[in-house]
Amino acid sequence: MPTQHVYLDHLLLQFSGEEFESPSTWLTDHFTIINGGTHAGGLSRNQLIIFPDGTYLELLNWIKKPEDWRDRPGDFALTSLAPVSAEDNHDRIVKALDTISEGSLGVTYSQPIDGGRQTPSGDNIRWKILKALYPDAESTTPGEFHPRGRTDAPFFCHDVTDRVLRVPYNLPSAVQHPSGATGIAGVEVLVPKDKLQSYITLYTCIVGASPRLSEGGQAEFELNAPGGLDVSGVIRIRAATSENDERFLREKGIGLSSLIIRSSAGDFLFPVSDYLH
Repeated sequence: MPTQHVYLDHLLLQFSGEEFESPSTWLTDHFTIINGGTHAGGLSRNQLIIFPDGTYLELLNWIKKPEDWRDRPGDFALTSLAPVSAEDNHDRIVKALDTISEGSLGVTYSQPIDGGRQTPSGDNIRWKILKALYPDAESTTPGEFHPRGRTDAPFFCHDVTDRVLRVPYNLPSAVQHPSGATGIAGVEVLVPKDKLQSYITLYTCIVGASPRLSEGGQAEFELNAPGGLDVSGVIRIRAATSENDERFLREKGIGLSSLIIRSSAGDFLFPVSDYLH
């Protein structure tokens, strides 16, 4: 069932300088891409693909990459809206995870971290991040299903300034796309078959709602979009069932494996694996 406390926010993809300056024709043929600006501290910059439901894709390029940045370039974010604050959300998630300490997969969340960027028009945008933390050192080192370290839990981005400054989904010129794309319909997280139930429990704590279960070895958490439209998307937790799935886990790691974009012409699969180098 949907929760009004947690919403889909955005998908983050890391691009090289060359990819950032000249995005693939697949992207430019399907989407309108706008300049997002430079992040506080000048370490990174982004471009945005914004949808009218308030969700978006972030194309990130590091100007100077931090030493502790986990190098798996695909990640996704959730958010909450006022009156639920970043602090409220942190306390809720950590309390829920504490109740399942044996089955939490070693995941917890940071206290809110201040972030921001300046737009090309000069607006200073501010937000607070909740980072997924993996305190068990063994769980963060490269392994069979974490070849670049762990990124199997989403982060949160909570707006401090008005959301439309960070995500100008109210601008027709920004949200009209050649493909007719209107939002994020689904995010898929691929996990090992023997850890499916553990990840369902973990995401139940993170989202704060129970999923729909299917006999096909997957669970779907339905989340509203943050733009005020009567639409929702899903986080799908899916167990690996094929040789291709197992190869993906070994090469890319547990986590984001596919993205479905909602379109006026029908939903379509975004080839996210092409951007998980």
